Parts: sequence; C-alpha cells; structure tokens
Amino acid sequence: MEASFGYFGTMGAIALALLALFCLDRLCCRREPPERPLPRREGTMELMLFLLSFLVLFLLNDHRFVYYNNYSYLADALLHGHLYVDGMPAYLESVEFGGHVYMHFAPGPAILCLPFVAIFGIQGFNIAWLSLLLGAANTSLAYRVLRQMGIGRDRRERLWCGLLLTFGTVHCFLAALGHGWFLGHVSSWFFLLLGMAFLTVPEERRKDVHLFLAGLFYGCAVTCRMPNLLGALFFFGYILTRYKRETWFRSLLFFCLGAAVPGGLYMAYNYVRFGTIMDKGYNLTHLKDKHRALYLEMQELPKAEQLSYLKAAEQEVGGPLQKKYVAFNLYSIFLLGPEFKAEYPYVIPTLAGVSLTHLSPALYAAGWVDYRKDKLPWFLLATAVVCAVPFLMNYGNGFAQFGMRYAMDFIPYVGILAAMGMTRKPMGGWKVALILLCMLLNMWGPVYWNIFYA
Repeated sequence: MEASFGYFGTMGAIALALLALFCLDRLCCRREPPERPLPRREGTMELMLFLLSFLVLFLLNDHRFVYYNNYSYLADALLHGHLYVDGMPAYLESVEFGGHVYMHFAPGPAILCLPFVAIFGIQGFNIAWLSLLLGAANTSLAYRVLRQMGIGRDRRERLWCGLLLTFGTVHCFLAALGHGWFLGHVSSWFFLLLGMAFLTVPEERRKDVHLFLAGLFYGCAVTCRMPNLLGALFFFGYILTRYKRETWFRSLLFFCLGAAVPGGLYMAYNYVRFGTIMDKGYNLTHLKDKHRALYLEMQELPKAEQLSYLKAAEQEVGGPLQKKYVAFNLYSIFLLGPEFKAEYPYVIPTLAGVSLTHLSPALYAAGWVDYRKDKLPWFLLATAVVCAVPFLMNYGNGFAQFGMRYAMDFIPYVGILAAMGMTRKPMGGWKVALILLCMLLNMWGPVYWNIFYA
C-alpha cells in the first residue's frame, strides 16, 4: 500500500506540476515584440534552464550510490598510468584481451570522471552527480543550439522545443539515473551539443577557433558513442548550407583539425589495448555474450594471435552488427510497448524498453518540416538515418533500460527536425500539450525504475 501510494502520488504530483506549467503558458502566451540581440539576457536564460533542469533531475534521482560505475574504474586506471582495469568487479561488464581486463565502453566519459575520481576515489565519487550536471547542461545547450539555428519565433517556442529534446525523450531517464551505460549517452549528448553550439555561432561572431572547437567536441562525442562518427554528415551539411561558399574549405579544414585531436587519441588508445586502431571492445563483448566457448578459447591463445582469432571467429559467426537483427530493432523503435496487467502497478515498462512512438510522439513533428525550401533538413534527416543504422543492426536493443537508449544516437537530429516542424506555424496550446505529454511519459521512467527496479 505504501509503495502504491508513493508511486501514484509521485506521478500525480508530476502530472499536476506539468498541468500548472501548461496553464501558466496559456496565461502568459502573448505576442512578444521582435527580439533584440541580448546575449547577456540569453545567458541568464540558459543559466536558469540549467538550474531548474538540475533540480528536476535531482528530484527524479533515487540518491543511491551507483555501483554500475565502469567509467570510474577506467578513470582510476588512467590516473595510475595504464589502460587495463584488472581490479574491476566481476558484475561490471568488461572484456579480456592479452591477459588483461578492459572496459569495453567507449572511453570518453572516463575523461570527465578523472578529476572527481582523483579527489574522491572510486568509492567516494557517485557518477550520478556527473550525470545530473551533464543532463542539466544539455537542456541549456539544446536551447542555445535552437536559438543560434534560428528555430522558433521567440524564446517561448525555443524553450518548449528544448524541453522536448531533453525531458520529452529518453534523455530524461538516462540523465536522472546516471548508471554506467546511461552516462555514456548523456556524455555523448553533452559533447555533441557543445560541438553544435560552436558550429552554429552567428556569422558576425564566427572565427576559425569556433570551427576547431566544434570539431574537437564532435570528436569527443565519438569517444563516448561510436555511432556519433556518422554525425559528421550534419556538421558538414551545416557548413555547406549555412556558411559562405568561399569559406567552405577553410571551415571544413578547421573542423577536421579539431576532430583529429580526440580521434587520434582514441586510435592510440585502441592500438595500445588491441594492437589495432579500431575499437574491438564491442566485438569482444559480442563474442563473450553470444559465443562464450569461442571467447574462452581465444583467451588461451598468446596476445599476438588473439586479434587474428577474433577476425576468424567473426567470419564464422558474424560480428555485433548483422542484418538479421534489423526487424526486431525496428519493432523496438516504433512499436514496442509496455505490458498491461490486472494487478498493481498495472502498466509495466519492461526492461526490454518502450518505443519512441509510445514515449516521444512529438518527435513525429519532424514530418511537418517543409523540405522543399531548405537543404539543411535533408542533411538532418540523412544524419538521423545513418546514425540509426548501427542500432538497427546491433545484436541487442539496449536492455536493461526504460525507453530506447540506443535511439539517443539519432534523436538529436530528429529532435531538431521536430523543433523545425513544431515551429513552422505558431506553437499553439495543443503542441505544448503534446510536449508536456512526452515529458510526463519520460519522467515516468525514473519514478518507476526507482520504486520497482532499483
């Protein structure tokens, strides 16, 4: 009874808060005068968004220590001058290669953990705090990117579209919980949005350093989630459609120079671990998960022979990305729903996830964009499609999760398209209500998880 009251009471309180927000928007929704360039005022707006977002995510967190803290162990290893994590607990995902244990996740978030682990140690630093900070920063960055891209007629429309991106998608759940798998996605968005913020700086203030930093942070996003590598299509497309033709080569050059810094370090990181510049962590994980006998047989070989064995094994059984998984992953993205039962708690978001259709229907506003007038939406659409391909072909859909966490690889581009579609015409009350519904559904995730799964 107590759990039932806490669950429905919390969801009721969230619903009432969002309803109050809707009423406030209706009361204050008046035609605003044309905006003047007031960077200081916009900075205040972004700071307020950060603080309010952090408060909401903090309230949605369960305030327990996160033991799924793979990145803390890698950060500690880096502080001790090596890349292996031989002392990592067995319950955390890892792979063995050449007699050492390695964290198979992309390493980017571990770099963010470095100062905290150096000060507090592995057991003293709760990675959930980093996730809350990055999640709140993502709201402010999303707002800035939309503003600099000229999406929305005023601050109100940009605010609602920014909230759709970070609280109306699975990002809300991932940022609020901050477990190891989830921190990778939230960190990836942080770097990606930061790169977009530098890319979209207005022409009158744009310098070469902005392009270099855009490339640098895009590269950092790749070190958090490899599918972001395909996101270069959006960055190239933005330069080709929004920059002057005579600056194309110079802009692309500085962007690529920035991206080469984390890219080169990532390749060196892989070479030290696996003897190749390619990241074999996920390949080893696939072999360990799906073909354990082959994986164990590989461990008996000398390090010099293990890479060749891995390649041969993949020729026999396939790698982590295969066409046979596309059908189920398409189902996961578009159709997978919660379970319904006659007993409490009645509606259950299974650990297999819940589709975007059920949790973020406002993203379908991407179909409202007028693709005839501008080439940039085509680049956004193409980037979303190619970034979805690794998810579609992956041997798992992200289990255990709420929502569809691998969709985070393409949601930024779909979300910007949805914002374009939402603001193609003035944003009326029903559009705001749709965004608030997405926010309610995605806040359901951390509440349910904390009460029933944690």
